[in-house]
Amino acid sequence: MAPIRSLRLNFACDEDWHAFAGDAKVRRCETCETAVHDLSTLTRREATALFQRPPASGLCVRYQHDGMGRILFRSETRPGQRVWQRFAPPAAAPASAGEGEPQAD
Repeated sequence: MAPIRSLRLNFACDEDWHAFAGDAKVRRCETCETAVHDLSTLTRREATALFQRPPASGLCVRYQHDGMGRILFRSETRPGQRVWQRFAPPAAAPASAGEGEPQAD
């Protein structure tokens, strides 16, 4: 069975998440001077809110996935567990060219 993909990615980044300053949810990439959000530390509801109001500088994300390539989110009902949930990023408020496009590493 093919992976379910509902997150359109602009490119895959080769920067090392572990070298970034920040916390488990968001870290700063000094190369591109962008905040990188880890979707797998968020619940699906939190990730949806992030996509609805992306930072003015654009949205850059990373995430963990299961063997089928599906994004794993923090469970809202089972603390400490990550679960797969269907996720289709909501349309964000209109942004100028090049802004608000999801990215991943």
